Amino acid sequence: MDFKGKIDISDNAIKEIAVRGVCAVLEVTDERRIKRIRKSLDIERSPEDNVIVNIRLTLPFGKPLVGWGKNIMERVKFDIERMTDLQVLAVNVTVEDIEESEMIQTKEDESAEEENEQSKPIEEKE
Repeated sequence: MDFKGKIDISDNAIKEIAVRGVCAVLEVTDERRIKRIRKSLDIERSPEDNVIVNIRLTLPFGKPLVGWGKNIMERVKFDIERMTDLQVLAVNVTVEDIEESEMIQTKEDESAEEENEQSKPIEEKE
């Protein structure tokens, strides 16, 4: 059977693949951080319909930034090429800032514990 047609893959679909790849490498599950990553990511197309991904990120303090960058580059390239059959010419990662993710997590945990303590009923002694 001879079938004719065309499959177009939007930049938005490619962007979502890249976002999920970045989140997988950084182990991000928080919706606010995912939204920030989505906003910091741009997709370009060459005249030959090849893909260039530009990402601006905040990475964890204390970890090798170049290592994080390379892991993100490899994962995003692999995912896009595997899922779309398009060639990725480049994945450009710009580290705009660093954060102490462990301290942020600790503060969030402490806040949640305080809220739980405040919402518990006070037990009276007999």
